Amino acid sequence: MAAGLKKILFSGYYGFDNAGDEAVLAALCQIFRANLGGAGQLELVVLSAAPEKTAAAYAEYQIRAINRWDKKALRTELAGADLFCSGGGSLLQDVTSVRSVWYYTSLLRRAQKQGVPTIVLAQGLGPLRTGLGRWLTRRALAKCRLLSWRDAASKALAEEILAPTGINLPDYLVCDPVLLWQPEPVVQPAGSAEPTVALALRPWASMQPAAAARLIELLRQAGYRPVLLPYHLGEDEALAEKINAAVIAAGGQPAEIWRCASPQAAWAAVGRADLLLGMRLHSLIMAAAQGIPALAFSYDPKVEAFARQVQIPLTASSAELQPEQVLAQLQGVAARPAAYPLGKLVGSWQPLLAAIKRLLADK
Repeated sequence: MAAGLKKILFSGYYGFDNAGDEAVLAALCQIFRANLGGAGQLELVVLSAAPEKTAAAYAEYQIRAINRWDKKALRTELAGADLFCSGGGSLLQDVTSVRSVWYYTSLLRRAQKQGVPTIVLAQGLGPLRTGLGRWLTRRALAKCRLLSWRDAASKALAEEILAPTGINLPDYLVCDPVLLWQPEPVVQPAGSAEPTVALALRPWASMQPAAAARLIELLRQAGYRPVLLPYHLGEDEALAEKINAAVIAAGGQPAEIWRCASPQAAWAAVGRADLLLGMRLHSLIMAAAQGIPALAFSYDPKVEAFARQVQIPLTASSAELQPEQVLAQLQGVAARPAAYPLGKLVGSWQPLLAAIKRLLADK
């Protein structure tokens, strides 16, 4: 490594064709390059499930990528690293399986054992429902140099989990990095005569295809053009197909699907919409960043926390999608807000970046 060059590793849910997580990575690379140093000062290395694809997708930020499952490659990269960043995203959670929290804390522990300073970067913490999940998290967080969280509930949970250790770490509350992202403009297709409502839905117990199909029918009857906006090219895309199958079964025409093959495509798709119904957190973040009127589907604490931060209204119930009620709420959303209250959130990164600069200077 060249003298004075600092190597930073990023760990997250990267390389899985999830437009939200890929936007997080793009935003982090852009933020670090703009505030901490160019290619001659910083070497950025990303752990990815598809390293070649990731390296090509983010070539403008001059990154390298390694296979996230390659333990030997990780040890080699850590041997010359100056900082290991866990995040962003919701990595430390056990709501689906304890495997997620085990994997991401094991990466933190590996870096710590090799003497690399570790930080938690703009993460959402939890849910952590198992004793094992909390223990793994406590053990990893206690050895970090600083922590940063994207919502107050995550910060409070981290403080609760660390309380038995008596350790007080530098602890920052910041916004999701995608709020700071400035992607290259995308040429937009011609708009529709009807106002477009983008439905950024994901599989969940409360998301029934038949109910979504009914909402599409109601939107059309009300003079809107509904489109499906799958953020994950795997599971969300499969849900979109099931919803369209339900639309056809009810005698309707399938809705157009705007597939998000990249975070830039997701950003542009949200920007084309006149209204957004968002289950995916980053669809709401992109809407807020671009001033698109939105309604948040109240199914997950991270979605509810962000919606309240920026004053996006929430659906009345998370038990199930209620088409008639959601239509009424969408119709009640203002035509286009002048701006969401983002100034304080965007400015929250400056103290964190200053702290990261100090860490790199001390290494």
